[in-house]
Amino acid sequence: MKSGPRPFDVLLAGYYGFGNLGDELLASGAVSLLVRSGIKRERIAILSNRPDESSRALGIDAFSRGLSSRQMRHALSASKTMLIAGGGIFQDSTSVRSCFYYWRLVRKALSHSCKVAAISQSVGPLSSFFGKMMTRDALLRCAYLSVRDMASLNVARGLGLEADLCPDIVMALEIPRLLPAEKGDVLVNIRPVKKTKDIDNVLRAARACLASGLRVKGIAMSSEDKSLFEKRIACGELPPCEVVLIKSEDDFIAASEGAFAAVGMRLHFGVLSLLRGLKVAMTPYDPKVAAFAEKWDALCPEFSEGQPDSDIMKLLTKSLFEDKKQPDHDKAAHALESAFNKALSLLLEDG
Repeated sequence: MKSGPRPFDVLLAGYYGFGNLGDELLASGAVSLLVRSGIKRERIAILSNRPDESSRALGIDAFSRGLSSRQMRHALSASKTMLIAGGGIFQDSTSVRSCFYYWRLVRKALSHSCKVAAISQSVGPLSSFFGKMMTRDALLRCAYLSVRDMASLNVARGLGLEADLCPDIVMALEIPRLLPAEKGDVLVNIRPVKKTKDIDNVLRAARACLASGLRVKGIAMSSEDKSLFEKRIACGELPPCEVVLIKSEDDFIAASEGAFAAVGMRLHFGVLSLLRGLKVAMTPYDPKVAAFAEKWDALCPEFSEGQPDSDIMKLLTKSLFEDKKQPDHDKAAHALESAFNKALSLLLEDG
């Protein structure tokens, strides 16, 4: 693809640089897919909360994501296109601020003659008038939109938006797969949420695994996850076990050596576990995790309070091993490459 007068072909935008591993994996996957699509690494830049860290991790130029910062203005002026790559950013379940930020960002990009596309998005939940209005306005201005699950596609259509369906961007990462096994460590992930019943469900599974003689290893994908593990261990809701704070895909690869199964909450814990070849059971604390669990036969049963460990293990074992859909990693990666190529064709057709 030809290089225009602007030094960057693509500026990546998302919730990058906040220490959330899932979002950093999205950035890494997006860079990999852009390079595979023919964009040179030196022609890719990213907006980040911690530009220096993102630049070192990804090997590309990085700029502040502050809407009023000089770096933001420079990045938009220096980029032909902006790609909002992955994540659940168009939602107002906690507040409308996320919708507001990305709505402003899209309009700001276009004011700098920087074309915009959005790939592999989760759209929703959206309950407020302003959340819906800003999401619709932002995504309607995109040259291309794809979403990562049917729930998001239905929300997008409800807003009058056209969108393609494609896998989560992290599915494009090349993670070495473990050999299939029926014993070993069980990886467990919990995250802070308002509805603690979802956390309790995973902890019941973890306690049952420990009671049956399996080794449990806690996988924290953020400092908040790690604090939650420590709190639940301190109050006796989870017996003492190793807890590993994962900061990169390499950390996950190392932590998952010797594992055979994974039970958790965070979407990208599930994606990494699936790519690693583990048996996966996910507690669907929100729509995007529910959609992932349904697609890959990875739904964790609901366990009731006081249910015997032996009964929990029977249900969990059935969920992990019986009639499982085999993930087609190559098909998912190909679908992502097709989505990126389509977006880049529309964005760079004049360049």
